[in-house]
Amino acid sequence: MIIFADTSALGSAYLGDEADARWIADTVFDGPDPVVVCELADVEIASLLRRAHRDGRVDDPGVAERLAAYQGHTAATGPIAVVPLTHATLVRARHLVLETTVRTLDALHLAAAQILAESSEDEVTILTRDALQATAARALGFSLYPAPAGRA
Repeated sequence: MIIFADTSALGSAYLGDEADARWIADTVFDGPDPVVVCELADVEIASLLRRAHRDGRVDDPGVAERLAAYQGHTAATGPIAVVPLTHATLVRARHLVLETTVRTLDALHLAAAQILAESSEDEVTILTRDALQATAARALGFSLYPAPAGRA
């Protein structure tokens, strides 16, 4: 199994202040299954951290520390693989927004996950905290990475 994580899940792991942060971090950083993100997450994580800073959830050094951690985790030897945002991804995402109710950024993530699934012999599951993206992922035939019993 390959876990395709979206930014809502990654954000929980990097911020660490939400109820599901520990199990998501354990899954992403220390779990037995490979974890993949779309290159779009590079921008979204930076945006998420700046928003958390504006909201008082993390200070300046905390933003820098978490960005450095993300860069290390997505480096060639890190636990998170990054699939590129390609022209094929954009074409697929365009189709998704025209044919479904999925939002733009979710369409980009899901298009990248679809392309990955088509090129892999392993099942690709989606790890998300976003209910709308979860619904769209299921409608596209993806399984969702399950939360532990008792967690949402």
